[in-house]
Amino acid sequence: MGFSMILADNNSNVISAGNNNSDGNGNETENGEEVCCHIFGFGVNMKKVNSQYELMEEDNCTVPEDFVGGGREVVSEKRCEEGYAVRIQTAIQSRNRLRLNASEIPENCTITGVVIRCGLEHGKVMIVMAGESGNTIIKFNGENVSTRAELYHHNGQVYGVFENETKLIEYVPEQLREIIRERTRARLNNTNITLNENGEYEYEAEKEARFLGLFKVKEKVKWFIDPETGEILREKGPWWGFLARDVEEGDEEEEDNNTEG
Repeated sequence: MGFSMILADNNSNVISAGNNNSDGNGNETENGEEVCCHIFGFGVNMKKVNSQYELMEEDNCTVPEDFVGGGREVVSEKRCEEGYAVRIQTAIQSRNRLRLNASEIPENCTITGVVIRCGLEHGKVMIVMAGESGNTIIKFNGENVSTRAELYHHNGQVYGVFENETKLIEYVPEQLREIIRERTRARLNNTNITLNENGEYEYEAEKEARFLGLFKVKEKVKWFIDPETGEILREKGPWWGFLARDVEEGDEEEEDNNTEG
């Protein structure tokens, strides 16, 4: 609960102090939450250029209406950490690029035939190979990801250059399963993972469900996940999804036991 404190100066003028700030016009405003703000301009094809990251109050991380010269958006606090931009620029050097038949091999990586193998943090290994239609296939402990983005490897970490920005790929596919499990306990089949050109994981799967609680159906669902923060950005499913009840792991066994009884 906020409070104000009243003070008086030597001329008996009343001064108000407390949790409110002035907007410069004598109007008091509440303190806003501080966020990491991505400030950028627009280049060719509306691509984001001249990116800067600054800590500021959330209300200030907006652009005036009808302003077309650039934009502002709230992003992960990691990007406002000291040295973040420098680390990104250092990582995306030509010698660190993950590409087959390259003259330079990134540190802690080896190339055997048409496969690049790199060591990551915590003893993990990443394998990169050519996919179909110009895609790159990345394999992490048996989980495959398809992407068209340029990838870089530096100091045991992976970076991707996407359509609008460069990101540290902090979360690898094997961790996505646990992130999705926190959202749903449903049984998932036929999973497919893509790292799209906007810098988002697209985690597709068939979810077992019962339509109207009676008929078994396969509900196709897609989750969009930020590879840098692990945040589920949005979820996309069929329009009738609200009419279906998820079949959770263990439900089938319980039904079989009830049938046998």
